[in-house]
Amino acid sequence: MAEETDIIEELDTDIVRRTLVDSTAGGAELDIRTPYVIRQVPVPTRMRIPLYVAGELKSAEELAELGLTVREYTRLEVETAQYAALYAANPTLAERVRQYKALLDAYGLAATATSDEISAAIMGDESRTDAEKTAAGAALLTLIHDIEINYQETGEPGLDAWAALPKLIKYLPAAAETPEQEA
Repeated sequence: MAEETDIIEELDTDIVRRTLVDSTAGGAELDIRTPYVIRQVPVPTRMRIPLYVAGELKSAEELAELGLTVREYTRLEVETAQYAALYAANPTLAERVRQYKALLDAYGLAATATSDEISAAIMGDESRTDAEKTAAGAALLTLIHDIEINYQETGEPGLDAWAALPKLIKYLPAAAETPEQEA
């Protein structure tokens, strides 16, 4: 019988009551069984927020509040990406432009050389016969036509290729070395 009358010792650290504390009401305590509280809750809503006011872009501070910043690109960054994309879209374009550049280099002409300057350089080449000059001129026209076609295949207007040639040369990717070139 002594076992039935054993007394359970109570500790001062035992949890004997639980309540909810409302920090919005100055720390008031609520019964733990309180079914709800009333709160003002902001409801997120997707909406269009204009970025321009009277035709002017909002200030950097106002954009920052929207999580936006302005990124500025240099001409070099833009053109490097643009021409890399063109060459990636049509790898044959790079080979054609290399051929054109080699022709300009052979005559000591700049990438901005006009068709008249190129023709004059070909016709003024004393080391060639008239037939070779004619063949070189025809080869040049074929090469320019091929560049126009390859340029057009990238999604750009083919007739714009001539105007783009100086930049195509400037941003020409390095030629990939083949095993024969390394030996």
